[in-house]
Amino acid sequence: MEIYNVKALVYKTLKSIPELKIVSPSYPDKFTVFPIAIYKTSQTSFIRNNWQEETDTEWQITIDLYNDKGSLTKIKNELIAKFSAMGFSNSVGDQDLNGITRVVLVLTGIVDNTSKRVYQKG
Repeated sequence: MEIYNVKALVYKTLKSIPELKIVSPSYPDKFTVFPIAIYKTSQTSFIRNNWQEETDTEWQITIDLYNDKGSLTKIKNELIAKFSAMGFSNSVGDQDLNGITRVVLVLTGIVDNTSKRVYQKG
């Protein structure tokens, strides 16, 4: 059984936000263009069937948003809405880094690798 590629979904979703100038899985050498989104994903086997195939995978997505001028609230709210509609839960934090605003979104969900649906632990 193939594990659904959530990393590709994250990239596609971030690229759908036209305000984001850079979307990347790695940090740039220099922050010169804003706003920017840096993301990472991690996965853990959640349920295996009788044949030891991973039917459900727990995913955690971390998105760091940076901006040097203005608020990130609109982008943050749009991302929360998009990922919540998919079934991911979220937590949010923010930080002022001496003139650069940082917002951290942590999204979690269980992906059914058969139906490609997301659900939360409960």
